[in-house]
Amino acid sequence: MSLYGVVLVLKLVAAFIYVGGLLAAFLTSAQEERKRAVHAVASPALLATWTLGYMLASMTSLRFFELWLAGGLVLSLISQLALVYAVTRGLRDARSFAMAFVPIVLVIVLMVARPTWAEVF
Repeated sequence: MSLYGVVLVLKLVAAFIYVGGLLAAFLTSAQEERKRAVHAVASPALLATWTLGYMLASMTSLRFFELWLAGGLVLSLISQLALVYAVTRGLRDARSFAMAFVPIVLVIVLMVARPTWAEVF
């Protein structure tokens, strides 16, 4: 397997870990476990996802401000901020979950569809 393939698989694993941390933050009942799910699992996994994504973009000479890359970065940050807000405020309702989960689903859509600015304008 090439270096690109290894980095791609690692990014996928990191993304799965982020989603796992997000889900654990809403499914566990103890506040301390929820905080651990966010700060010890989801946050480092998101950082790894961003770092590995940067590496992938560098390996393929992609423009870093392409719509799907910039959109993915912004939406994943929104998800993380919503997740941290929900856990620090003790929120476990459907709205808080949606605010953290829907942006990640949209990131996946962007990563698969890869829309460019040229296609939009």
